[in-house]
Amino acid sequence: MSNGLSMCEHLHDVQDFTPQNVSERLAAAKEQCTLTGARFTALRQQIYQLVLEANKPIGAYDLITQLQQMRSLESDPSDEPSKASSKKQAPKNVAPPTVYRSLEFLLGEGLIHQLTSINAYVPCCHPRAQHTAAFLICEQCQRVQECSSLPVQEMMGFAEQDIGFVVARSVIELSGLCQTCQSR
Repeated sequence: MSNGLSMCEHLHDVQDFTPQNVSERLAAAKEQCTLTGARFTALRQQIYQLVLEANKPIGAYDLITQLQQMRSLESDPSDEPSKASSKKQAPKNVAPPTVYRSLEFLLGEGLIHQLTSINAYVPCCHPRAQHTAAFLICEQCQRVQECSSLPVQEMMGFAEQDIGFVVARSVIELSGLCQTCQSR
């Protein structure tokens, strides 16, 4: 994982996306999936968009709730019931396994990260560059910063090259107070 990895030497706020950034990220993800032959389905796109638009780390059940609300809004209440059916058609429920499969897909494509300590997901700041990052999670405001730096890379290199440990997935999380919350 550490060999030939791309990285930058600074912090990124992971929830700092404008609507234009979200559109650009979605388009880039579609292009990446097309190039690799991966299926970027409508549900995967919706989930990725919700993760990008979230103002804090978002859990799977929060995603399910938002998707269910979106589906409820899509079924137009002003439609007159058809003569064949007097029952109003309820929106199709969002099944948790399909959301979890979509999240696994987004993780596998490097588009998002999972924060295991809080069981939530955040966008990846460098989605097309395989990298190892540490996450700084503020316990007060839930701000998350992604840090890809030389010390993080050195830790991965030590595990793989010096010890011979093959890293399949890495999540480094530090919880505390961000710079803004410290100055309040």
